[in-house]
Amino acid sequence: MKIKVRLYGELALKHGAEVEIEIEKEATVGDILKLLRISESEHHLILNEKKVSKNHPLKEGDTLKVLSVVYGG
Repeated sequence: MKIKVRLYGELALKHGAEVEIEIEKEATVGDILKLLRISESEHHLILNEKKVSKNHPLKEGDTLKVLSVVYGG
């Protein structure tokens, strides 16, 4: 099955702004992070416009956004 991954900032420069990935039926958000070598702790994970954890299961047609955490004051 296929999902879309939208990346921003430095991740978009490294992998492209949008990547379509073929995954297995049992895949989770964490599997995608491992595949792209992305740290969960430094990014917000938004699946179909809802914030999720790395353990969230994926299904056909999902769109995962990976947003960098911004620090400042």
